[in-house]
Amino acid sequence: MNNYLTTKVTVKKASNVILLTIFGILFITGVAILPGQFADSTSQGIMAIVLDVIFLIPIIKICLSYFYMSKARKYAYVFSNNTDTTITFSELRQHLHESNVEDEIQKLIMKGYIKNVVVDLNTNTLVLTSDKANTAKKIYVEVTCQGCGNAATIVKGESTKCPYCDRALLG
Repeated sequence: MNNYLTTKVTVKKASNVILLTIFGILFITGVAILPGQFADSTSQGIMAIVLDVIFLIPIIKICLSYFYMSKARKYAYVFSNNTDTTITFSELRQHLHESNVEDEIQKLIMKGYIKNVVVDLNTNTLVLTSDKANTAKKIYVEVTCQGCGNAATIVKGESTKCPYCDRALLG
């Protein structure tokens, strides 16, 4: 198991495949019926378009989640093979051959796909906080969120989101 991936990435959901299939069939059915609906009535045609959009939204959400999972796995692979506790954005760009790693990694952390990584924009580095020894011992520390000022108790050496404002916290 990779210490940088959340369960959002590591747990496979069969329901996503089922939902993707169902909404895909409904969307394709709606598209097939759409031309005939316009011939009968404008209001029926508009309703068919609205239904197609409604069926398309879950398809897009599921596809985006698979896209983010794929990205998270790439980043986590680089992090797990890194021997240092920090990695610069330029090193990450080199490993992944991507240009916009700063925004991508922040998005993956905020969406809950990546854990145990803290972005330090002052030094343009990522601090890798996964410490297997501390995680196994479950040493808890209390930290104060710099976003909202609330206190949270988290495992030492791990990063997580603040339960109040969703900002990254480092233990």
